[in-house]
Amino acid sequence: MSLTQAEADGLLKLPKVFVDVDVLEFRRTEPMNSTSVLRSHDRREEFLFDLKRGRRNRLRLKYQTRARRVVILARLELDGPRHRNPPGQPYRPGECISGSHLHLYREGFDDRIAYLLEEVDDWVTPVDDGVTALEGFLSFCGVDPRPRIQTAL
Repeated sequence: MSLTQAEADGLLKLPKVFVDVDVLEFRRTEPMNSTSVLRSHDRREEFLFDLKRGRRNRLRLKYQTRARRVVILARLELDGPRHRNPPGQPYRPGECISGSHLHLYREGFDDRIAYLLEEVDDWVTPVDDGVTALEGFLSFCGVDPRPRIQTAL
C-alpha cells in the first residue's frame, strides 16, 4: 500500500491518542517489543505504535508509527545500524547515515530514507536519553495527550 506524500504528511501530524494505554513501560536495560493502537481524535484513522529494544544490542532503540497497519510514517532509530540512502532521491543520495537517525515516509521510497535529526524540520528533542527521545518522537507524531512513561531497570 502506498500513500501520496500529502496523505502521509497529514496522517503523521494528525492528532492521535493511545487507545488502551495510560502508561508506557520503558525498560532501560531489558529487551522490549510492544505494539500499541493509536486513534485519531476524530476516530477516523487508526495507527500502530511500535517500541523495540534489541536483544543482542541493548543500546539500540526503535520507535515507529504506522498508518493503515503497514505504512511506516516515521521511525526513530537510536544507536541503530548504519543506513545507506537509496540513489535517485533528493536527500543525501547513496550516503551512509550512522548513529541516531529518523526515517520518514517519502512517496516512491516508503521509509527507506534516513535523515540526520538536526536536519529534520520540527525535530527539536535531544536524543541523549531513550525516554526523552520517546517523548519527542510521540510529540513529533502528533500524539496528544502523551501517556505517562514508566521506567524500569
